[in-house]
Amino acid sequence: MFEALRVFALIEVLGLAAMPLAAVVFSRLPGAGLGFAKPLGLLLVTWLVWMGGSLHLVPYGLASAIGACAALAVGGAAAWLWWRPRAPGPLRLRGLLWSEGLGVVAFAGMALLVAYSPDVWNTEKPMDMAFLNAADGTRFFPPADPWMAGEDLNYYYLGHLMAALLVRLSGVEPSVGYNLAVAAFFALSVTAVFALAFSLWGAARPSGRGAVAAGLWAVALCLVLGDVAGGEQLLRDGGPLREYDWFGASRVIPGTINEFPAFSFVLADLHAHVMAIPFSLLVLGIALQLAVAGPPQPPRGRAALELGAGSVAVGTLYAINAWSFPVLAGLVALGALVRLRDPVGIREGARAVAWVTALLLLAVIAVLPFLIGYDTAADGLAAVRDHAPFTRFAREEARVYGLLAYLAATAYAVRVARSRRPLRNAAWTAVVAVFAGSLLAAADLAGIAALAALVAAAAHAAVSRGSAAPERFAWILICGAMLCLLIPEVVYVRDSFAGTRLFRMNTVFKLGFQAWLLLGVAGACVVLWAGEWLPRAVRALWWLPLLALLGLSVVFPVAGSYARRDGFAAAPHLDGLRWLAESAPGDPVAIAWLRNEAPRGSVVLESVGDDYSAFGHARISTFTGLPTVLGWPGHEVQWDHDPGTRREDVERLYTLTDARAARPLLRRYRVRFVVVGPLERTDYGDAGVAKWDALGRRVFEREGTAVWELTPPRA
Repeated sequence: MFEALRVFALIEVLGLAAMPLAAVVFSRLPGAGLGFAKPLGLLLVTWLVWMGGSLHLVPYGLASAIGACAALAVGGAAAWLWWRPRAPGPLRLRGLLWSEGLGVVAFAGMALLVAYSPDVWNTEKPMDMAFLNAADGTRFFPPADPWMAGEDLNYYYLGHLMAALLVRLSGVEPSVGYNLAVAAFFALSVTAVFALAFSLWGAARPSGRGAVAAGLWAVALCLVLGDVAGGEQLLRDGGPLREYDWFGASRVIPGTINEFPAFSFVLADLHAHVMAIPFSLLVLGIALQLAVAGPPQPPRGRAALELGAGSVAVGTLYAINAWSFPVLAGLVALGALVRLRDPVGIREGARAVAWVTALLLLAVIAVLPFLIGYDTAADGLAAVRDHAPFTRFAREEARVYGLLAYLAATAYAVRVARSRRPLRNAAWTAVVAVFAGSLLAAADLAGIAALAALVAAAAHAAVSRGSAAPERFAWILICGAMLCLLIPEVVYVRDSFAGTRLFRMNTVFKLGFQAWLLLGVAGACVVLWAGEWLPRAVRALWWLPLLALLGLSVVFPVAGSYARRDGFAAAPHLDGLRWLAESAPGDPVAIAWLRNEAPRGSVVLESVGDDYSAFGHARISTFTGLPTVLGWPGHEVQWDHDPGTRREDVERLYTLTDARAARPLLRRYRVRFVVVGPLERTDYGDAGVAKWDALGRRVFEREGTAVWELTPPRA
C-alpha cells in the first residue's frame, strides 16, 4: 500500500508541476484541458531526461530526473506568470475535478486488479521488464540491449523510460514498480480520454450540459468495455467464469491480433501500444484545439510555448510506439483542415497551415536522436492478395468493433437523414452499395470497397461547412478510424512474420488498436448527439440494439478479469518477482545483489531458452537490466539482430570443463559475471561448474544460486 501511495503521489506531483503549463498550452480549449496536465508532465520530464542523455550532455540518473522535474515546475510557473490565461470558468473547473476524481479511482482500482495477478512473467512481460531495467540502468541513450550483449536496444523504448522514471523517483523495487506503472498508465489514460471527450462536447455545447456524460461514455467505450466476441463466447460456451477464455477475445480475425484497451489492461503487459494511449489522447487534444480555435495568437512567446509542447508530444510518439506517430500526426494535420473550412479568411487559413507544418517539422527534430539510432526491422510495405468474402469480413469486424460500429453507423445514418434530400440520398446510397458490392464480391473486394466508401463519406462530412467545428472533428476521428481499418486490408508492413500465416498480424493489431480509441471518443459524442438528432419514437428503438451490444461488451471486463485472476482466490500483492522464489529461492536474492553491486553495463552469463519460457530463461537480465549474451532469440530477430551462434556458445561455456578453453568465448562477449542456479544446472549439468572458481571468485551464493565475478584476462 505504501509503495502504491508513493507512485500515486509522484504522479500527482508531476501533474501539479505541469498544471500551469497545461493551462497555458490548452488555454483555448474549452472544458477539461487541465486534465492533460499529468500526461503532459510525465512526457516533458521524460523528454528532458532522455534528450540530455541522448546528446551526452547530462547522464541519466536520480539527479537528472529531479532536475527535469524542477525545470518543469519552474518553466510552468514562469509561463503562468507571463501568459496567464483568463480565469477558468465553471466548465473547466468541473472538468478538472471530475478528471482528478476519476484518476484516483482508476489508479486504485487497477493497482488492486493487478495485485491479483502480479507475476512479471509469461506473455511479453519479461521483455517490458527488461527494457524498463535497461533504461533505468543506463547513463546515456540508447540503452544497451539487455538480451544481446554488445548491441543497442533497437526498439521504441521511451515509454519504458517513463516507467523507469516512476520507479526511480518513487524509490520502489522495480518488479513492484512494473505493476504500479500499469496502474499509473491506466489512470493517465482515463484522465486523458475524459478530458478529450469533455472538451469536445464542451466545444460543441458551450453551456457544458452533457460534458461529464460525454467524458464518462468515452472512458467506458475506450478503456473499460470489451469486444462483442467476448460476450458471444460466454453465451456460447457458458461454464464457470474461471474457465472463461479471456485470451481468445483478442484472437478473432484469423492470423491476426485484435487487442483492445480493456484486454491490454486485463493482461497488464507494459507494452508500447498501451503506454502510448494517454499521449495519443494528449495529441488529439492538441488537434481538437487547433480545429475549434485555430493556431495560437500573439503574444509570440505563448504561441512558441504551445508549438514547442505540441511538437514534443507529437514527435515522442514515435519513440513510445512508432505505429502511433503517423496516425496522430495525420490527425493533427486534419485538424487544421477542419479549421480551414470555417470562414476564417485566407490569412487565418495560411497561419493554420504554417503552424501545423512547423509543428510537424519540429516534432521530427524533437525525436531526432531516436530516429538516427533506430533501425526499423520492417522491410517496406506489401500488398494483401487474399481477402475474406464480404460476409465473413463483416462478421469478423462486427465481432471486434460491434458496439463502436453501431455508434459510427448511427452517425452516418443521421447525416444522410439530415441532408437536404434524405430519401433520394438514402436510395442512391443503397443502389450504389448493392451494385458495387455485387461487382466486387467475386474478387472478395467488397469489404475494402465498403471501408473506402466509409472513409470518403467521413472525410466529406469532416470538411462540410454545414456542421460546426466540433462535429466535423468527430468526423475526423471516424475517418481516421476507418482508415486504420482499411489499410491492413490493402497493404501490410513486411516484418519478421512476412511469409507466414501471421504476415499482417502486427499491421492489423497496431492500427486496429488505434481505430478502437478513435471510434470510442467519437462514439461517446454520438450517444449524446443521438438524443438530439433522433425523433423520440426512433430514439427508443435505437436504444434496444445499443443496450444489447453494451450487454455483450461488458462481459469481457467482468469475466475476463475474473478468469485472468483465477477467481481472485490468491491474496493480492504487488511483488512481480515472487513467482521465481518458489522454484529458485536463491535467484531473486542474486538478482538484488547484482542490481546493487554490479557496475552498469556488466555482461552476465545465464542460461538461454526459448521465447516465452515458462521456466525463467533470461530472468537475470530481465530483472537487473544487465546485458546477457542471449535472452530470447526469436525476439532479437524481430529487432533486426542476428543471434548467430550465441545460443550454442552459451551452452559451450557452461559445459566446458577446461577453463582455458572457455576464455576466448568469455572474452568475445566480455562476460564479467556468471550465474549458476537451478535453471543452469538443469539445462547444462554440473560438469562445467568447477572451472568458474579458476576463472574468478565466487561473490554470491544463496539457496542453490551462485554468482562468480570473473578475473579480467592479463594484457
